[in-house]
Amino acid sequence: MKDEKKFLDAMEFDIMNADISETEKNKLMKNFLQLKEQKINLMITGATGCGKSSTINALFNTEVAKVGVGVDPETMDITRYDLDNLVLWDSPGLGDGKEADNRHAKNIIQKLNERDENGNLLIDLVLVILDGSTRDLGTSYELINSVIIPNLGQDKENRILVAINQADVAMKGRYWDYENNRPEPPLQKFLEEKVTSVQRRIKEGTGVDITPIYYSAGFKEEGMPQSRPYNLSKLLYYIIKFTPKEKRLSFVENINRNDEMWKDNDDLRDYSKNILKEFEETISDCAMEGADIGGDIGSIFGSAGEAAGRAIGGVIGAGIGVGKAVWNNTIGKVVGGCYITTAICEEFGKPDDCYELTTFRGFRDNWLKQQPDGEMLITRYYDTAPKIVDLINKQPNRTDIYQFINENYLSKCLLYIENGENEKCKNLYIEMMEYLYKEQEKWG
Repeated sequence: MKDEKKFLDAMEFDIMNADISETEKNKLMKNFLQLKEQKINLMITGATGCGKSSTINALFNTEVAKVGVGVDPETMDITRYDLDNLVLWDSPGLGDGKEADNRHAKNIIQKLNERDENGNLLIDLVLVILDGSTRDLGTSYELINSVIIPNLGQDKENRILVAINQADVAMKGRYWDYENNRPEPPLQKFLEEKVTSVQRRIKEGTGVDITPIYYSAGFKEEGMPQSRPYNLSKLLYYIIKFTPKEKRLSFVENINRNDEMWKDNDDLRDYSKNILKEFEETISDCAMEGADIGGDIGSIFGSAGEAAGRAIGGVIGAGIGVGKAVWNNTIGKVVGGCYITTAICEEFGKPDDCYELTTFRGFRDNWLKQQPDGEMLITRYYDTAPKIVDLINKQPNRTDIYQFINENYLSKCLLYIENGENEKCKNLYIEMMEYLYKEQEKWG
C-alpha cells in the first residue's frame, strides 16, 4: 500500500528534502515544528437533541461521536475526542433538570477557565448549537448569556460561534426543498428572522454582538448513512475563521472527505474559497515567517500537496488530484510557484516532480533569472498566473483549454529547452502569457 503521509508530516518531509539553503531550510523547519505542536481545543455544547453528535460526525473525518437516540442525554459530563491535534470537548447544555443543569454549568465554567501549559486559556472556540426546530430557547440563552460569555475572557466576540441546527425542520418540515436540499423563500425568511432574534437576545443579555448562522447537519441514525447537510461549508468556514491562525492547519487532516457533506450551501459567499484563504493566511503569517525562498517554494511541497489533496478534496468539491492542484495554487499565491505548468501537469495526472515541471523550474532558476529582464518576467508571472489558473479552473472546458496551451506553447517551450534554445523558449513563453492575458477577459 502507498505510504500516505499526513499533511503536517508531509510538509516536514518536503522541507527536509528541499533543495534550498540550510539557513532557509532551518527557518522553515522551525516554523513548521511550531505549527505541528499546536493543538486546537474546540468546545461544542447545546441542549439534548440539538444535533451535536451529528454535527461532529458531519464536519470531521470521524465517527467517534455517537448520535443520541431517545429523549435521555447520552452523556452527562464533558466528553473529550482526540483527533490528532484537534481536540473536541462535547459538553451537554442546559435543560436536563435543575440538578443536572447546575453540574453542566459548573463543568463548562471550569473548562472555560482552564489554562494550557503556556498559561493561555485552553478552549480556543465554543460552538453553541441551538435546536432550530423549537421556539423555546430559554435554556439556551441562559447557557450563552449566563454561563459561556461571562467566562470567555478577552475578545469574546471571536471565541464563540452560535449555530442554529435542523434548519430543514424549523417549520415542521414545511417549505424545505427536499429535491435541491435547501430552504424555500418562506422558510429562508423564517430562519433569517430567527438569526436576528437570537442575535438581539444575546446582545441584550451580554452586550456582546454575535451573528449566528443556520444549517442542517443532516439526519443520521446509528448504522445508517447520513443525509446531506446544508450550510456545512459555511459552518466550517466560521469555525476555521474564529480559530487562532497559528492553529488552523490542524483542521486540514480532520475535515470530512465525503464531498456529499459539503455540496449544499446558501451561496452568499464562496465558502470553500474562503476556507482556503484562511489556510493561506496561516501559511503566509506563520509557516513562512522569516524565510526568503521566492519562487523556489513552488517546487518544495510535493508530498504536502498530495496529503492536502486527499484531505481537502471533498470540501472544495474536487477529487484528490484537483484538490492537490488547488492547494498548491493556494500556497503559490503566497510564496510563488510554477502555476500554469503545474496546473496543466495536475490536469493530466502528472506528479509535482515530473520531468516537465523539473525542466521548466531548472530553466527558470538556472537561466532565466540570470537574464536582464528575467526577474521582471518572473515577478509579473507570479503576480498574474494564479488569477489566470483560477479563471481557467472555473471554465466547463478547462481540459480543452489546458490541452490547447500545452500543445501550442508548453510542449514547444520544452523542446526549445532540450535543444538549448533558451532565448526561443523565453520568447514563446512571453507570447503564451500575452495570449492568456487577453483570454482572461473572456473567462472572467
